[in-house]
Amino acid sequence: MADDTVSGRRVTFADGALYRDGQAFVSVGVNYHPSPTGCDYWREWDGVRIDDDFRRMAEAGLNTVRFFVFWADFEPKEGVYDSTMTDRLRELARTADRHGLLCLPSLLTIWMNGQRFDLPWRDGRDLWRDADLRERQRAFVHHIAAELRDEPNILAYDLGDEVIHVDSRSSAALDAEEVRAWWGMLATAMRDADPDALVLQANEPSAVLGGHAFRPENAERLDLVGLHGFPVWTPFHIESVAARKATAFVPYLVRRGSAHRPVYVDELGSYGCDEATAAQYLRAAAHSAFAAGAVGTAVWCWQDFTTERKPYALRPNERRVGLLDEDGREKDALTEYRAFTELVTGDLAGFRPLPAPVGVFLPEAEPQDEAGYLAPSGSDAPAPFYAHLLLQQAHLPYEFTGRDAELERHALVVCPSARQLSLPDRHRLARYVRSGGVLLYSTGSLLDAAGDEELFGIRVRDFTRAEDAHAGFTWAGVRFPLRWEDGPIPVIDSAGAETLAAFADGSPALTRHRLGEGSVYYLNAPLEAQLNAPYRLQEADWHRLYEAVAEEAGVPVALTADDPSVETTVLGRGDARCGVVINHAPEAVDTVLRRRTPEGAPETEKLLRLEPKGVRLLFWDADGSERRP
Repeated sequence: MADDTVSGRRVTFADGALYRDGQAFVSVGVNYHPSPTGCDYWREWDGVRIDDDFRRMAEAGLNTVRFFVFWADFEPKEGVYDSTMTDRLRELARTADRHGLLCLPSLLTIWMNGQRFDLPWRDGRDLWRDADLRERQRAFVHHIAAELRDEPNILAYDLGDEVIHVDSRSSAALDAEEVRAWWGMLATAMRDADPDALVLQANEPSAVLGGHAFRPENAERLDLVGLHGFPVWTPFHIESVAARKATAFVPYLVRRGSAHRPVYVDELGSYGCDEATAAQYLRAAAHSAFAAGAVGTAVWCWQDFTTERKPYALRPNERRVGLLDEDGREKDALTEYRAFTELVTGDLAGFRPLPAPVGVFLPEAEPQDEAGYLAPSGSDAPAPFYAHLLLQQAHLPYEFTGRDAELERHALVVCPSARQLSLPDRHRLARYVRSGGVLLYSTGSLLDAAGDEELFGIRVRDFTRAEDAHAGFTWAGVRFPLRWEDGPIPVIDSAGAETLAAFADGSPALTRHRLGEGSVYYLNAPLEAQLNAPYRLQEADWHRLYEAVAEEAGVPVALTADDPSVETTVLGRGDARCGVVINHAPEAVDTVLRRRTPEGAPETEKLLRLEPKGVRLLFWDADGSERRP
């Protein structure tokens, strides 16, 4: 039973991490609606039930509860706030505080589980373009922050979970400056009412994968970004919840978002699988998200629902994804999350990602005035995801980067399956290479991304439709088969670059060009993008190409495994190091771990057996000696 006198202090934010009472802090929480009432809980209030649920959360080791402030309940008439609702909001926060739980309230809640819980007075007005409705939003978030300002256990405010889907056509039409202005208006209102407030806004994977401007790179007015993703809803042909790709998906989103703002995984979990599969998924995905740099996680959701009302009448499968079943029985997923919670708030507290020797360069999206048929065909989304998988399989520490970043701190930069590479991007990459960097570039478009003589040491001779003549190449003892999308295939000639591998027609497939102090590897094929098909990733040792280039670039790798399904991520805390070893495969593996030690000390080896989706931690000091956590 939690101590009724427990009272926390506000969490602060510095250097990309959360702190509480001066100590590094990781939020481990859960999304919450009460099981009997679901989304109706503000109007059908049961304080006793909420108190009991929060007690059980605390007993499970959780420290955060994320809940939803349904705007229509709190402002039933335009400009008129329901004082009963705000009293209940404060009661919920204080109940959470009694049990040592921080609160993450999601405001402007209209969209939930694929349905609108709309304001009765909105009358279809646009959330972003209607001046009066924008003012109502500003006033509402200010009102809620003012009501909670004196509560010591507010972790952060989410401006509105997936609010873009209230009107997805309108939100997709906003440009980056309009999104920045909207975020800035609401964040300013929150901070005016509650100066200690941390502010985020949570979205599903489209925030990273494209389609609108509510993206991490535009979120400088926010303290954090909230991201979530479920393996059943991706464009990446994930074969199952148990698949290797599945548990690598959320950490990929974390890494993409973290290039711009710290990431809170506000919804973590799975759909469409049994309890055992869900538990294994949560174990591997939670640890991998933490290793990728997530500052917190909140599982979707606390308990299976007994209510049959909206939205569960239309989507009944939403009722069965809790950590508890409807009778309160703990599922295996809660057992796994409890173990994860103990680690990240205990032995792993304060460990964070280290600077990465490999950068994944994503070309800047340049503004275009109705490019029409000149725009390159296809999607930019698959290539970075599959680059992430190949780097993970090659055990190469990496981070996402771009034109304005300090590329020179990376020993190797990978630019995967680029569909468009502007002159500013080419000039930036050339400066990086001339300074001594190594670039691995794969092209994804004949006219907008194919190489040139200055940077790549090649020139385009022509294009072809003869896929058979470009069906694959062999390099470093590995055969790399290719599948081309319908479209022109560039045929290149060397213009100073060394040909390392050729296609069947004799034209270069892979070249190396010396430029200044560095070198450029040019792959005349969209290696990463063409992996986006079910089971394609298992058809060849694709990651061997990355390994071979990284070896020449002298990329330092502290921890490797001889099985590509095993992730090895090294985190740091001062001079201490922790190797997070995760088996992403759905079957047990036996693997040899190799740990690089300081110069002069022998490399260490350890044979390790990992259960399906299993996790192990290794700890050592900067001098290479093993240590206890």
